[in-house]
Amino acid sequence: MSTAQHSAQELKTLFEEYLFEKAFEGFPDILLEPAMQIMKTKAKRIRPVLLLTACEAFGGSAREALSAASAIEIYHNFTLVHDDIIDEADLRRNVETVHHKFGINKAILTGDAMLIQAYDLLSHSKHHTDILPVFKKTAMEVIEGEQQDVDFEDREEISLKEYMEMIRLKTSVLLAAALQIGAVIGGASEANQKKIYQLGMNLGLAFQIKDDYLDSFGDQKTFGKKIGGDILQNKKTYLLCKAMEKSGEKEKEEIKTTFRETNPDVKINRMIDLYHQLSIPEDTENQMEAHYNQAMKYLQEVSLDPKQMIRLRQLAEDIYQRSF
Repeated sequence: MSTAQHSAQELKTLFEEYLFEKAFEGFPDILLEPAMQIMKTKAKRIRPVLLLTACEAFGGSAREALSAASAIEIYHNFTLVHDDIIDEADLRRNVETVHHKFGINKAILTGDAMLIQAYDLLSHSKHHTDILPVFKKTAMEVIEGEQQDVDFEDREEISLKEYMEMIRLKTSVLLAAALQIGAVIGGASEANQKKIYQLGMNLGLAFQIKDDYLDSFGDQKTFGKKIGGDILQNKKTYLLCKAMEKSGEKEKEEIKTTFRETNPDVKINRMIDLYHQLSIPEDTENQMEAHYNQAMKYLQEVSLDPKQMIRLRQLAEDIYQRSF
């Protein structure tokens, strides 16, 4: 059993050293520069830090989990490379996207190579027989969630149930898998693996719903993005789906009319007014808090040393509050 314990920031530093010095060994040289275009952009590394923290919490060595943590982060960034192509995005984290800088063909192939690299990193872990099935299931779910998100763009209205399933697949399962894989490497029991997976699932849902909330009602300085971006894109969010669910015919028509508004400021202000009229901010806050509290409930059920319980709770809180 490992006794080494690291802070979240120390784990992030340890992880990034491995990521850039070891994790891309064997990667095609011709695609390395575009891969680094996204891998070296400023990132919080939430998923690998969750994985490494879970590993240490159950008595494992973070160093033994670095290849798995790299696989999760490389896979996550592979999905972003392809998402940016689908969304025709020029920037990500204020940095030029891979396809915008290197062309669509090279970006597609770079993403493909990143996916294979992720599998290669996992296959060389001594825990590969236990973690590969978790990763495979999760990888397929994330792609399924992305396709659902794409499909929703062509529909004027989707149900709240459909939206929650989409964000579960697209966002939450990868956080959950990161915690489970870390727990597996750390030697956790199957029961503890299931509980920590559910912790990650609910934390991911809370995180995404809060992201939706902050896009309309956050502080632009701390949120880091222009307020109202989702509204301008007519993006399906928890707020919009909840508003449609609560609306009568009159309010639905107002929302659909707002979709067609061409003045950005008018569009944002009108939709925010509609949200207030329907008490959407309060509903959204209640929903994200409910999922966060459910995550903490699952944490309480995990059999862990009290110090490790506090450590995981603090990391979850920091992620949820955007302070990590």
